[in-house]
Amino acid sequence: MADEKKDTIEYIGKVKLDLSEYPGEDFYSDGAVEDELLTIARDCSKVEYDRIIGERKNWPILYHLSPLRANIIEWLPMDENTKVLEVGSGCGAITGMLAAKAGSVTCVELSKRRSSINANRNADCENITIHVGNFKDVEPKLDKDYDYILLIGVLEYALSYMGGEHPYEDFLKILAPHLKADGRMVIAIENKYGLKYFAGCKEDHLNSYFSGIENYNAGGGVRTFGRKGLEKLFDSCGLSNKQFFYPYPDYKFMTTLFSDDKLPGKGELCDNLRNFDGDRMQLFDEKNAYDGLCEEGLFPVFSNSYLVVLGPKVETAYVKYSNDRAPQYSIKTQIDLVSDDVADESDIQAADNNLCEADIPSSGKTKFVVGKYPMAPEAEEHVRGMEAAYESLSEKYKESELSINHCRLVEEPKLYAEFEYVEGTPLVELLDRCLEKDDLEGFQKLFREFVKRIDHNPDFPVVDFDMIFGNILVNGDEWNVIDYEWTFGKTLPVSEIAFRAIYYYLYEDEKRNKLPFDWILEELGITQAKADELWEQEKD
Repeated sequence: MADEKKDTIEYIGKVKLDLSEYPGEDFYSDGAVEDELLTIARDCSKVEYDRIIGERKNWPILYHLSPLRANIIEWLPMDENTKVLEVGSGCGAITGMLAAKAGSVTCVELSKRRSSINANRNADCENITIHVGNFKDVEPKLDKDYDYILLIGVLEYALSYMGGEHPYEDFLKILAPHLKADGRMVIAIENKYGLKYFAGCKEDHLNSYFSGIENYNAGGGVRTFGRKGLEKLFDSCGLSNKQFFYPYPDYKFMTTLFSDDKLPGKGELCDNLRNFDGDRMQLFDEKNAYDGLCEEGLFPVFSNSYLVVLGPKVETAYVKYSNDRAPQYSIKTQIDLVSDDVADESDIQAADNNLCEADIPSSGKTKFVVGKYPMAPEAEEHVRGMEAAYESLSEKYKESELSINHCRLVEEPKLYAEFEYVEGTPLVELLDRCLEKDDLEGFQKLFREFVKRIDHNPDFPVVDFDMIFGNILVNGDEWNVIDYEWTFGKTLPVSEIAFRAIYYYLYEDEKRNKLPFDWILEELGITQAKADELWEQEKD
């Protein structure tokens, strides 16, 4: 009997595969691409994944190997004592990140082939155990003291693998006893009323138009939910302590995480055409639609995806990832809520170009703490340079009409740069208001004020290449630069700095093209030939 039990355990590198509940065959597969993924995971290092994704130009390769997949859980507070259960671990898109953050990771996955891919890509991690088999068979063997139970793209399939009249409720009720008393269940799932589905994207699982919007009237083995539907489901399971987050553009390739403490403002939701896996219709401009929904306070209803934390509140309000860059520039910006009696006087109260006084809790008991963190060791130098950039820009704009958002470097317990909170309206929003009212005179006045304020001490050898309208907050007569990540020790004509600001302003939204380009050239004293040269530089 002992030998029979031993035969059910395999190791791939340091990863343990428990096959004691494996039925002997995989009942679902993506086909030949899984053989390709296994070869990549076995023969290639993770640093090669970006190159492979670019070469193969294949949706399953992108979906399973992109490091952006792990953004959805990277921000969760964990340490070496954290114990995690990941149900439906698939090919390991987030397992490696969990293993790097937590003390132990237990996975449950029905497919042996997918588990082998997971194990091979994380073969150096000795804190991963993968149970291969049906969840209902594996569940009795699972511990009951997990700090986190993660269901990332899993809950929607409960109808298929649980059966019964109430598969979603039954699934959650079976899982809940496996948490510690202060543990958290984390669920990522599409919103069946996500704006992208109204705009012409196919339902993610059924590959058909409007399936969720029509309440899955045509059937199928998958169900997603709207905000109210999820709340009702959790309440029926006795999981009333819930916190909603809004991954954007969706949870699969999240670049920004919003919350009810920090909802998006007008103009923030610009990256919407993210359907990598097939054709879609484009029935309307999603950015413009989101602008209206944000103004009406309806973004939580139409967010493309939800991330829900069930259990004690996580004191994070906002996360923005910039980890699709080269490793030396890969960072994240995170805004956390802390109690005033815990926070140091130098703690940051807010950051992000749309965060204003209305976003801060009125009780006075909490405040925002904001940091920019390196996402790779190579990015530490970039983060360290932010404090130096603040000091140089402050010197350049001393006694000017332009303020530089305060920054200080924090070394312990981990490196990050803090930025202070400032109130105001983004300059980009003020300019947009002028164009919406066809107030060209008002636009020109603001633009000239922008040029005047940045044209200070021009011979001082420092330049902020990212002096764009979205990075300036205006509060009455006070103008604050709140993001100066790309600052260099050189000089640059103010006309070129202003032209770059205009370039990005026009590039982000085609409706701004009503702005007469000839006026821009005349105002900045730039010839068409010079403008073409600068335009090509930005394209490069």
